[in-house]
Formats: sequence, C-alpha cells, structure tokens
Amino acid sequence: MTFLINASQLDKFRKSQKNVTILDASWHLPAANRHAKQEFEEAHVGGARFLDLNEFHDSHSSLSNMLIRDENLISQLVGNLGITNEHKIIFYDKSDLHTSCRAWWMFRVFGHPVSQLFVLDGGYSAWEKYGGKIENGEARPAHARTYTVNYVAHLVRTLMQMKNNVHHPSEQVVDVRHPVRYAGGAETRIGLRSGHIPGSYCFPYFTMFDAEGRFKPLDKIRRQLSGTGLSFDYPIVSTCGSGITSAILNFVLELLNQENNALYDGSWAEWGSEQLYPGETSIDERPVVTSLEK
Repeated sequence: MTFLINASQLDKFRKSQKNVTILDASWHLPAANRHAKQEFEEAHVGGARFLDLNEFHDSHSSLSNMLIRDENLISQLVGNLGITNEHKIIFYDKSDLHTSCRAWWMFRVFGHPVSQLFVLDGGYSAWEKYGGKIENGEARPAHARTYTVNYVAHLVRTLMQMKNNVHHPSEQVVDVRHPVRYAGGAETRIGLRSGHIPGSYCFPYFTMFDAEGRFKPLDKIRRQLSGTGLSFDYPIVSTCGSGITSAILNFVLELLNQENNALYDGSWAEWGSEQLYPGETSIDERPVVTSLEK
C-alpha cells in the first residue's frame, strides 16, 4: 500500500473521487518568520482547506508542540473541517520541515483509516510545476461533520517510556535532527542542553529528500537506514527537536512496511530540559540491546 502520491494522482482525486479533502498542512518554526495561513490565502491547491497544526497542540502543556489527547476537542476540530471517518485526506505543505508528514501521523493517531491518508510528494511546489489548479483567498466554508476519534496511543511515546528504554533497551531510537545538534553542538532552543538520547541513532530527516524536496527512492532510504546499524526486524521510535520532523521517519517506515514504529512527541524539547544522562554527547558506543521485541 502506498500513501505517497504525485501531483497527477492528486489531480485525479480532485476530479473523480467523492469524500476527498485536501489539506494544506504547512507549519513553520517561529524563527523562519513565515505565516502559513497567510501563505495559504495567497495561493493554495484548488479546493484545499488550511489545517492549522497549532490547533492540535496541547495548550496545557509546557511543550509547544505536544499533540492534544482530548478526543472530544479533536472530533470537533476535524469535524469542523468537513471531514468524516470515511473521507480520503490528502496532505501537502510549503514547509522546509515537510509538515504534511506530521499531519499524516496525527490522523493516524486519531484512528483515521491509514488507507485513506495520503501525502503529496514534493508538496506545493510539485503541484505548481505540474500546472495544477491554484486558488487564493480563504477556503470555502465547510459544513461541520461528525468525526469519531479512536486514539491510537501505541503510536506515541512518553518521557517515562523513553527513560525506561534507556535503562532497559527494547526499542531502537532514531534522532532526525541535524548531526551537529545530535553530536552536542549548539541547541536552537533556549534553556535546553545539547546532545542526544543515549543509545539513539542519527539519521537527519533531510537525507530522505532530493534537491527538489521529493522523497528519494524508498530502496535507497532503506539502504541508508540499514547503514546506520538499524534493524527493520525490531521496533523503531523517532525523535527530533519537538516532534514535528520526526514524523517524516514514521511516514517513511510505513511506506517500507515497518509498521512497528512510534514517535516520541516530547522529543529533545522535553528530554533536553530533564536531568543529564550519561552518554548524551558520546557517539562511540550504544547500550547493548538485549530485550528487543518484534
């Protein structure tokens, strides 16, 4: 099963399929000084709606990008977009962080059928190059629908679970941040120390894309992942700075039929504010994993 589509396939969805929703899932770091909603109103895929990822972040958490757990609120937010559980949802973005993958992962957690979730390869720029229909202004008002959430908790890892995994390794942890940050270089967030979760592997998210922002061939990504020492026979947990780009790896793992994966939502924003762990800046050795479960 493939969840990755090209611009031509998106165009066919738009023209021939019922119960299809196209969502612009663009999101940018504050330092980028870009405004995703404003950019959507300037130009977007014809018929698309804007998915504000910030609305799905827990306002009660001290961490800025933690996914909300309130099923009633999620149901309301998704239903207000005119989406039901039967809808096919196609995500795209204009972000250097490929945030459509975060949106895809979120809806996986919400329990939306994975066969109904798709990501446009190459994002909005691919749609432009294809010559697809482009609109501007606000999206047409949506008719609120009923949406039922079946929260899939096993796709999310907590701080406690990650701490337990350090002491009793049972899952492989992959850090998709820049290698300099992984190795202990300057951290981009104020108040966080530098380094990485002990025992984690370094696999920067940008290595999965070509120069045009499209995913590299999957067999090449598989070889790259294997080259780090990872095994596809065992569970993999992704992590990054704040849980956004780590979802790219989860998306790719699903494409590679590695369904035993999860995402540490707190990521370094949470771990890096906790107490120091030995090995956070060492990349010479990893703990021996003795209890991995398939």
